[in-house]
Amino acid sequence: MSLVKQLWLATSFLIVTAFGASLAASLVSAHSYYQEQLALKNIDSANSLAITLSHTEKEPALIRSFLDAQFATGHYQSIRLNTQNEQSFDLRSEPTGDNAPAWFRTLFPLNVPAGQATVSDGWVKYGALSVESDTTYAQTSLWVTTKRLFLWLALVALFAGLAGSWLVRRISHPLKDVIQQAEAIGERRFIVSREPGTTEFKRVVRAMNKLSKRVETILEGEARALSEMREKALHDPVTGVANREFFISRLDALIADGDTAVQHTLVLVRVPDLTALNSKLGHEKVNAELRKFCEQISETLKQRQHDYSDAFLGRLNGSDFGLLLTEFDDIPGLRERLTRDIQLSIHSELMQGLRLSVCTFRPGSSRAEVLMKADHLLAQAEQTQQILVVAQDDEDNIPFHSATEWREAISQAIRNKELKAEFHPLIGRSGAPLHQEAKIRLKLNGNWQTAGYFLPWSRRLSLLPLVDSAMVNHLCTLPAQATSEPVVVHISTATLMDEETSKRILDAIANCTVPAQLFRLELPESALGIGDLRLSSFIHSAQQGGSQVGISGVGHNLERISRIHELGLDYIKTDPVYAQRLDSDSTTQQYLQRLTALAHSIGLQVYLAGATSRHCAQVAWEAGFDGVTGPGIAKHQDDQG
Repeated sequence: MSLVKQLWLATSFLIVTAFGASLAASLVSAHSYYQEQLALKNIDSANSLAITLSHTEKEPALIRSFLDAQFATGHYQSIRLNTQNEQSFDLRSEPTGDNAPAWFRTLFPLNVPAGQATVSDGWVKYGALSVESDTTYAQTSLWVTTKRLFLWLALVALFAGLAGSWLVRRISHPLKDVIQQAEAIGERRFIVSREPGTTEFKRVVRAMNKLSKRVETILEGEARALSEMREKALHDPVTGVANREFFISRLDALIADGDTAVQHTLVLVRVPDLTALNSKLGHEKVNAELRKFCEQISETLKQRQHDYSDAFLGRLNGSDFGLLLTEFDDIPGLRERLTRDIQLSIHSELMQGLRLSVCTFRPGSSRAEVLMKADHLLAQAEQTQQILVVAQDDEDNIPFHSATEWREAISQAIRNKELKAEFHPLIGRSGAPLHQEAKIRLKLNGNWQTAGYFLPWSRRLSLLPLVDSAMVNHLCTLPAQATSEPVVVHISTATLMDEETSKRILDAIANCTVPAQLFRLELPESALGIGDLRLSSFIHSAQQGGSQVGISGVGHNLERISRIHELGLDYIKTDPVYAQRLDSDSTTQQYLQRLTALAHSIGLQVYLAGATSRHCAQVAWEAGFDGVTGPGIAKHQDDQG
């Protein structure tokens, strides 16, 4: 039995005991009082009547008449006079009914002794007088008094119960926090709670808080070590952006993606005559200018982050930089913004000779083909002395001619329920699927299109909440037996920011034919940047309903690992870029081994995204991953099927 129930029972027992004892004591006292008063009345009545009879003529008829008159005017049960000459006058009345129930009269009878007095005739004793008062009215009065006592004591007990309830709630409230913290620690979520006012609970919470802070310190230290390891291995030491190997791995991950309809953008930037600038300005100043240049590009991208899924900046060599914009095809807009930013910074000697090329590519292309195309455009920019050159075919490759047409096409497809889901497996160590990732498809212009075809414009037109909600509703219409594995639904950051849509999604999952336990809601890593209250509320509500919640794209911002831990997520999925280097780069293997160990220490499952082959999956098992997904896994499953 829980402590709260024991407190409730103890409080109830005390209140009932106090109520019963008070009522019993009050009734016994009232009963004794009534008996005492009736006994005194009997004595007073007997003495008064005896004095009167002593001064009366002792004619039997006169005495009989006097006693009859006295009996009729008073409330007597009996008057009895026994004379010395053995003459007896006995007057009795039949007990009249009272309002007290029989059980009450039996339980509290009024047994009052008769009042005794002596009647004299001069100096001689005439007889003995006995008087008994009628107890009917006293019994009724005692019953009325009992009901009043019961009512008042019941009210007192009620108020005492309310006060006890408030006290139990006040005592149990910090206990709930203690239980929640203990359960969280049991789930390897080392949260910190506010110390309650109760001394005993305060000591327990303080001890658990110390444990949580110690674990948090360990996590932060390990995250810093991993971040430093990642920075040294994968980033340029001068500018802090990705080095060539990491950038190429990112490009390979995008090329290996199975969604061939998605379009990405590659921007190459060249700083000409970097050697001459180093001689003229000095290495320190040139390095500072390069860092400033990279920061400026990052700042420009942050201002337009709703236009693309992800931005990745890297240094390919001393003078060349590369920028990858995922799910982005607004080439005219990009050219306009980059040209404007460069012209605003033309005062910098580094920026004066800057040359850029912009081209798009799709998954399935070869790395050499993409880089050769971008490099050719860059050479063209240098030859023609243009700041920026864009591939002409990229500017014209637009399915719809305006944002209005895109909005109408996407909205109409959702209104007409022209959408479906394709499932891609994530397998465990045994090779069996752990869950299926649902990828949305829309029918646009009569053709089924993959997510990469319309998601960039959905993001740009703020239609992602509509798309996510439609996907969940579609999955909820599937028969319960349609899939035996859990289904992963991708929820965008924009949807999380839309409180109404996120609530509708949770309600739909709670009420659909597919059990909530078969849903896994997957959030992007960027979602960790939104408000704590909104994100934690969404995650808690989803998990309360039975769904699991995970984060995808993990690996770039390891300082957020403590945030993932505090939110109580169920799993994390790495960025696909790491799968490109896992089977060939020992540093990446060590990095991911430490990442999986760190995640397992706080109770998280870790999945690898972007695996291109079964060999990559085998290396992932050795690195400690719990599941693997990617184009190589999906292809292998299809071949087996």
